[in-house]
Amino acid sequence: MALKHTILAFLSRQPLSGYEVAKEFTEGFGGCFWKASQQQVYAELAKLEQQGCVTYEAIPQAGRLDKKIYSITPEGHQLLIDWLTQPTEPTVIREDLGVMGLAGHLVPNQVVYHEIKRRQKLHREMAQHLKKMDEHFAKHLDSLELKDLYMHLIMRRAIRYQEDWVAWCDESLAAIDRIVNR
Repeated sequence: MALKHTILAFLSRQPLSGYEVAKEFTEGFGGCFWKASQQQVYAELAKLEQQGCVTYEAIPQAGRLDKKIYSITPEGHQLLIDWLTQPTEPTVIREDLGVMGLAGHLVPNQVVYHEIKRRQKLHREMAQHLKKMDEHFAKHLDSLELKDLYMHLIMRRAIRYQEDWVAWCDESLAAIDRIVNR
């Protein structure tokens, strides 16, 4: 998966401004699966436009640059469909906390313990945020369109991912407490 596929996937659901696409990576659903800065999003939108995969409508704004509302083109749809029809492979876990676990014995116990506590809080908050985003879909499960059902299902995966992190943090903190307090 590349950034372009994620952007095209967002635009396949509805036209969005570059700001709205970037916001999906910081506050919305996109941040669960891909990280991208605002600069990366705008650079990728420019490339996609040059490739004919997206187009935009310029909306004049008084005293500011025109707002660009991006839409996916038929070429962009085809690029996305070509990618969607390819098999996917599990992603390798790249996790700083895993590496900290390998060498955590070199620093005082509190260093790793506090980092796990911090991560526990972050993952718990993200799980709650995702549940709130998914409320509408979950409440209307029987009447969802297919595109919204898929969104709900992948949100459920993201929620489980965050909840699994919280459970792992709980388990790890309890194990460290047992060792430290023997």
